[in-house]
Amino acid sequence: MPGKGDHSGSENLLPREAEAFLQGMKVPATLATIGRSGGPVTSAVWYAIDGGELIVSTPSGGTKARNVDANPRVSFLVDTRERPYSGVAIEGDARVVDDPDGAGWRFIATSYLGEPLPREILERFRASPRVLIRITPARVRTWNLPTGDSG
Repeated sequence: MPGKGDHSGSENLLPREAEAFLQGMKVPATLATIGRSGGPVTSAVWYAIDGGELIVSTPSGGTKARNVDANPRVSFLVDTRERPYSGVAIEGDARVVDDPDGAGWRFIATSYLGEPLPREILERFRASPRVLIRITPARVRTWNLPTGDSG
């Protein structure tokens, strides 16, 4: 079916049409990590794409970072939430990496808000040390995405 796919095990882990969709959506994604009890913990997150991986910024001592450190399996979802529904669901492995100069969170924030970043955003992100969660897709499922075959 055009516009729908399961790209598990594919050489290109983030297919071009999925990447284009994700870059065009300026809405929070839903990130699910595995909590201490073994159950899912979901969070709305801003994200960006860097080198075929998804990146999310979070406080260094926060729940998302702790959960990923304990269990790297995550899922990630972005959809239109309006008809006709389109979206990308990703399952993969994540790792926590330092963001000492804040370049990662700035990259993510400016992809949503542009430059200059509002003062309240700068203050919020500078209030505590931050890390990046880097998600490497293992399985990518898409639905109703433009196929890119028109050009």
